Amino acid sequence: MWSVAIYYAVLLLTVAVATRRGGPLERWAAYTALIASVLTSALTPFPTWTDIELNIFLIDMLVLLSFWFIAMRTQSFWPYWITGWQLIAIFGHIQKFMFSEILARPYSLLSVYISYPILLLIIYASGSSSRRSDVAA
Repeated sequence: MWSVAIYYAVLLLTVAVATRRGGPLERWAAYTALIASVLTSALTPFPTWTDIELNIFLIDMLVLLSFWFIAMRTQSFWPYWITGWQLIAIFGHIQKFMFSEILARPYSLLSVYISYPILLLIIYASGSSSRRSDVAA
């Protein structure tokens, strides 16, 4: 349970920083992560990870589309990174679907821990967005 609490603490920090210092795209990315996390917790509160987690896969696909749309609207590098990391999560689901012998623990770890670099990059981008607007003003 501590891992869930730590994750949500990092997620809420990300949303707070993006809301306070980020631009519209950083906020969009942070809200996407927040909505996806809440939906995941609500729809699949106790995933077993023994088979493909279909609800989580579908939510992850929607997140990928959201991040991809953000990447298409900017020249910044960070949306491409978060989209790429989200794509890695998608491939984890696809591999579990194709190869049932993949153990539950590695599947769950990939699905869960890929979120941290995404959230940290949104925090970084939010701080950079604030600095860019200070310089431009």
